[in-house]
Amino acid sequence: MPELPEVENTRRYLIKAGLPGSSFAGADVGWPKALKTPALEDFVLGLLGATVADVGRRGKYILLPLRRGTACRAPTLILHLGMTGGLRVQPAAQPAHPMVRHTFFLNDDRELRFIDGRKFAKMWMVDDPEDVLPPLGADPLGADFTPEALSTSLKGRNAPVKALLLEQSIVAGMGNLYADESLFLSGIRPSRPAAKLTKKDVTKLTDAIKSALTTALAAYDESREEQWPDPPMGLHTWSIPRKEGTPCPRCGGPISSTRIRARGTYFCPKCQR
Repeated sequence: MPELPEVENTRRYLIKAGLPGSSFAGADVGWPKALKTPALEDFVLGLLGATVADVGRRGKYILLPLRRGTACRAPTLILHLGMTGGLRVQPAAQPAHPMVRHTFFLNDDRELRFIDGRKFAKMWMVDDPEDVLPPLGADPLGADFTPEALSTSLKGRNAPVKALLLEQSIVAGMGNLYADESLFLSGIRPSRPAAKLTKKDVTKLTDAIKSALTTALAAYDESREEQWPDPPMGLHTWSIPRKEGTPCPRCGGPISSTRIRARGTYFCPKCQR
């Protein structure tokens, strides 16, 4: 599933591809169930002639604020990539990926193509994104994500710290892979009750989350430049092996696996306490 690095990589890709400033000339929604609001006809009509003002991100959501002429208020197109989603801006004459579900026709003979192999992606067009977005915690790439903020969110919570990191109201954009990576880098066992983390633990975890994500984004930035105009949408940028019994890159001992709230979880029983 696309996590924060993949979604932020998509945002940066769309900016480099020149989507801001482009206008919509139409849309073909190939899987209507992906559209959550408004109704299909209103969605397509609402896009006609609208210009993409910017490309933003909130957690795992791509936000495309629109503008129409000199109007002070215009809707925002919100896209969630689901489990296998991706976006491409390509010439209309270029053959499309076979798993393109939705096509947004631009005013310059290009198309914004929404790839969604498993049909789990979602789309909204709303006046106020807060009307549809779930409660989201601090973005780990932002200045508000501090040890103090994370400590406050985890305070008194006896659930496993791994489970809480996956709650978007605590860390916006965090997913399964980078939660495991962050816990590995910080030396914290995923099953530890969050309430039992010390101040030092939380500081190490905060730094590890930032490190795991910025390392991933650096790899995406490099691949985007090297492989433009078709850079990879997914990279393996984590250091902890995701196969039980594989040697730990730190101590050489075997990696263990477990399930925490039904999510596959990998850790080193020697390095993580």
